[in-house]
Amino acid sequence: MVLISECKPDSEASPKDRKLFVGMLNKQQSEDDVRRLFEAFGNIEECTILRGPDGNSKGCAFVKYSSHAEAQAAINALHGSQTMPGASSSLVVKFADTDKERTMRRMQQMAGQMGMFNPMAIQFGAYGAYAQAVSIDIGSMHVYRNREST
Repeated sequence: MVLISECKPDSEASPKDRKLFVGMLNKQQSEDDVRRLFEAFGNIEECTILRGPDGNSKGCAFVKYSSHAEAQAAINALHGSQTMPGASSSLVVKFADTDKERTMRRMQQMAGQMGMFNPMAIQFGAYGAYAQAVSIDIGSMHVYRNREST
């Protein structure tokens, strides 16, 4: 089973971390709305709402502060503090994944999709599942025959 960590504990956050992931936003909120929500905690260098190919908001954003302390203050104050109109649960505010963490998560997701949790499935494809089932049946028959002969 592949487990993927959703949030980094504060103890793992690097002082270099200044970029936040913000989830569970109202899909009608603009960058200015998000900026107004977060500006009380420090100087915002960047604010970007993630959008699909159609231009509609995905309900999440990235906010980058000038310092780690400002970003941490925003997390402490806003994470889980409110449910935005039209959102299914409370606001998520956490440090954004680093490039390394994002790459690892993608590799884990691809491994799960490809069946890497079972190396035999990749090595033999559909035949692997059949061969494994047959070997289990043959093994149980062998045990059954040994019991009859004693």
